[in-house]
Amino acid sequence: MSQTVIQAENLRRVYPRADGDIAALAEVTLAVQAGETVAITGPSGSGKSTLLSLIAGLDRPSSGELVVLGKRLGDLSEDDLADLRRRHMGFVFQNYHLIPTLTVWENVMLPLLPQLGNSLNLRGRALHCIEHVGLEKRIRHLPGELSGGEQQRVGLARALINDPALILADEPTGNLDAESAEAILALLFNLAAGHSRTVLLTTHDRRVAERCSREVRLRDGRLAANRQGATA
Repeated sequence: MSQTVIQAENLRRVYPRADGDIAALAEVTLAVQAGETVAITGPSGSGKSTLLSLIAGLDRPSSGELVVLGKRLGDLSEDDLADLRRRHMGFVFQNYHLIPTLTVWENVMLPLLPQLGNSLNLRGRALHCIEHVGLEKRIRHLPGELSGGEQQRVGLARALINDPALILADEPTGNLDAESAEAILALLFNLAAGHSRTVLLTTHDRRVAERCSREVRLRDGRLAANRQGATA
């Protein structure tokens, strides 16, 4: 039986404003099983990034319940949420979020800084992740010396460094050309499949959605479609 990695029940997120509240999410109920690759799609402003932020514990819902990796997020303190992210989640961003003054090696090592007591083992893990994304010859380069596709490979290696059960990716191919995007998707899905990781990503790109095992489509903060084998 598959393990449920994400369970959202009647999830709402309302942002108060002086000129009227904005409902970014309205009564979203969703379950994601271990090993799934799920695309969250929908037009700009539909709630994609809000849903990802709630699942990551970076924002709190206005109402509803959210259980991620067996933890009821509403019961966790900010420190507990940070620990859950650090130990069990990996993040890939559209704009890479690399520190420009750090090398490939140092950027990949960043999530491990709180654990550096066992540095030899952790350095070996970082090298393994860098080799997995094919950047072992670029290990001492700075981000500015890399192409966009190579920078996203660094971001992917960094996301994998803590051996996460759940990878959250916000428009991971949004700044890449078609060839680089295909290479990143192939790496992401192959690495996820090899370790039974769950991948949840937001995208505007139909080609990306079609590569996922399931598509969850949002419209005006509500669940508009939830289907296996995404199709155009």
